[in-house]
Amino acid sequence: MTINPPSNSIETNSGTSLNLASFQHRLGALFLDAALALVTLGIGWIIWSLIVWGEGQTPAKKILKIRVYAAETQRRATWGHMAIRELLVYLSLGIAAGLLDLITFGVLGTLGLITWYVIEIVFYFTKDKRTLRDILVKTLVINES
Repeated sequence: MTINPPSNSIETNSGTSLNLASFQHRLGALFLDAALALVTLGIGWIIWSLIVWGEGQTPAKKILKIRVYAAETQRRATWGHMAIRELLVYLSLGIAAGLLDLITFGVLGTLGLITWYVIEIVFYFTKDKRTLRDILVKTLVINES
């Protein structure tokens, strides 16, 4: 049995090809976003995020030249789509983990968060290099460099 690696590009409805961001590129953006949030005490990162979400990016994605696209339209994600992807999903996850922590005295909430991140990584190795969050919010992450 052989496992085929995910494709590096996806064909759009108009026949053009979009290069999917690699796992390393996306992981780098995750760590860079965390570092930028830390350096700016969160405030600068939030303000910058609110500005660049309209371009389908986060501050780190802007620096690394990767962009989030809506999977259905294959156009860059709107500000609202990015708000759901970057804020609402994590806010919901945090609330659920907090409630589980309260109910189970700190056991299942932490375990749930760890499970979420493992599933995010495992889902990356699907056909279109999409994490669980990408599938839920119907997005693609494209490398524009």
